[in-house]
Amino acid sequence: MGKKNFKDLYRRVKREHGTVTCEISVFSDKFNPLLRYAGVIIYSIDGKFEWENYVGGKAYGRRGRSFYIIIQCTDNWSDDYYKPVGQGTVHDYLLKNVVGIDSDQKRIACGGFAYLFQELRFSSIWLNGTDQTDAESDGDRYLSDPEKILVTYCWEEYKKHGVHHVFSIPFFIDELLLN
Repeated sequence: MGKKNFKDLYRRVKREHGTVTCEISVFSDKFNPLLRYAGVIIYSIDGKFEWENYVGGKAYGRRGRSFYIIIQCTDNWSDDYYKPVGQGTVHDYLLKNVVGIDSDQKRIACGGFAYLFQELRFSSIWLNGTDQTDAESDGDRYLSDPEKILVTYCWEEYKKHGVHHVFSIPFFIDELLLN
């Protein structure tokens, strides 16, 4: 499910940076448990774990690094983004809106998730079910189990601390993702 080589990606980030950190984007929305959200966790852009955004979107001119998480409320988005499963484009819109990259450009390695009906969900046919730069998919629309572990931890940090929050991955999760 999801990225077949996620643990390899995680190991590479750990080797390159030492401590693995995550950041909840300043362009994320404040959490309200009664609303719906789309989320993307960015692993790399153009095969790099650190990048400068000179493409577009709200984060134009800003630096980013693995693992960068964007979470936005979708309740006021156009109905065009809510089509039957596999046809919706909330994750594609989210990427374009914040980093200026279309998911089909193959420049980005990332995973998609959502919060619907007060439940965290791990599905995105557009992001999880397709190969991306340095991220080979198994063709399934769901995140892999290691990705789910990371996203679940990040989601809890987001709920506790809100947007523009940077945090390190604790040892027990780091061990799960390395082994």
